[in-house]
Amino acid sequence: MRILAGLLLCWVTSLAAAEDRAISAAETAYAKGDYATAVEKWSEEALKEGVTAGRLSALGNAEWRLGRKGRAMVCWERALLLSPRDPVALAGIKHALGAGGTDRPTQTWSENYAAFLGADLWLILGAIGFWGTLLAVLVPKLRRQTMGDWTQRILITSATLFALSIPGLYGAYTLASRAVVRRTDVPVKLTPTVLGEALNGTAEGDVLRTGRKLNGHTYVTSADGKGGWVKSTELEPIWGGTLPVNLDQPRAP
Repeated sequence: MRILAGLLLCWVTSLAAAEDRAISAAETAYAKGDYATAVEKWSEEALKEGVTAGRLSALGNAEWRLGRKGRAMVCWERALLLSPRDPVALAGIKHALGAGGTDRPTQTWSENYAAFLGADLWLILGAIGFWGTLLAVLVPKLRRQTMGDWTQRILITSATLFALSIPGLYGAYTLASRAVVRRTDVPVKLTPTVLGEALNGTAEGDVLRTGRKLNGHTYVTSADGKGGWVKSTELEPIWGGTLPVNLDQPRAP
């Protein structure tokens, strides 16, 4: 028994030590200015152990240092989907907007409301409220009984919870429905065609609201409210939760 306990302790210790080595390797590389190695180490860690807000935020910082604005914004935006108040991601986006050359739509009240808890918690609360309301209404009817005091309290609480979750879920949906421009000088066209007239341009790292898709194009709305069509392959949806797609993306100057 002691041998088994000892082996278990050694195994747990080795796992913790391996994790510390992986984390310290990425952080050490970042501190030394070796951002390419930091990206590689944090990416390996995320693929092996799962994508978290902390890993995405750190990866976004390293990508930004390499001049990859699009990949950095994807990382930070996805980190905020997982943890709406992640300080590293918020600081990264604030820096990107302040540095110029990158735009991001102002969040609506429902999106700010959604960011208070995050999509997962709003979904859980909405599900609890929906099923609580449904059961509170159906169970007395199936039993052919009048609704008692406790059932009424459950009904009111569940219905309130469900009502409060609706704007949170909607805001989380609109936040996740945005996309990041992955290359420089991507044109926004009047029509969803190859020869469509270019209305204006977008920069690498710009965050756009997305709408319907047609003919390999996506209808987008920029931060200044202007709309048009962009080739879908030039965008990376924020929804996904994984690492940014590897592209032959040129580095920003």
